[in-house]
Amino acid sequence: MLRHGSYAAVLLTAATALAAMAPATTVPVASAEAGDVDRLRVMTPADFQARTSVSDDALDRFATLTTTNGFVEHRSFGGHTPDDVFLRAFVEKATGRVSYQVYVTIRYRGNSWAQWDSANYETPGGPQAARVDRIARLRTVCRRGWVCPRSETIGFGVAASVFRQQAERYVPGMLTPWQFKVSARAGSARILMLSTAEIAGMLMAVDTYRANHHLPQS
Repeated sequence: MLRHGSYAAVLLTAATALAAMAPATTVPVASAEAGDVDRLRVMTPADFQARTSVSDDALDRFATLTTTNGFVEHRSFGGHTPDDVFLRAFVEKATGRVSYQVYVTIRYRGNSWAQWDSANYETPGGPQAARVDRIARLRTVCRRGWVCPRSETIGFGVAASVFRQQAERYVPGMLTPWQFKVSARAGSARILMLSTAEIAGMLMAVDTYRANHHLPQS
């Protein structure tokens, strides 16, 4: 079972073209697109909230919420293994303060590591740069001299105010993507997306967690 990245590829061409005219434009999905994209289109913030996972040990200072199981794809588009994108939120249990992170696994073939180390994301005021944290990397075992499948996982923080703005763009029955671009030291770059329904669902899950644990909602 594969996750998020494929729908970003499906929407990329249309969203990029529309972004030049109106950066926050809603992108409808043509009726010819079926399966996974149609499932994502009808998912609501409540759906993503219900599927948000919570890790909260009594000895942890922070509770971690993730949308990794929010939307699971049954297949990849075009025969390519998709990148994986989801959200994490870290709630400080003593104060209720929250930090948000976009979690990205980028898959590619190469003779060496691409070193994905920078990210920009869209805001109403224009692209915003983010500091990137390297989380993990994996190379599939293959024969000497072959171009091996590799993956690198990175994360970058996004302010809650940005996510609240994006959550307000959610339109039922429409895909309203929030775009970001990740770049590698080796020169590669990819534009990826998250559904605003997923963003809104994460915010709802965080608010519910803090309310259930009597934490401030600031």
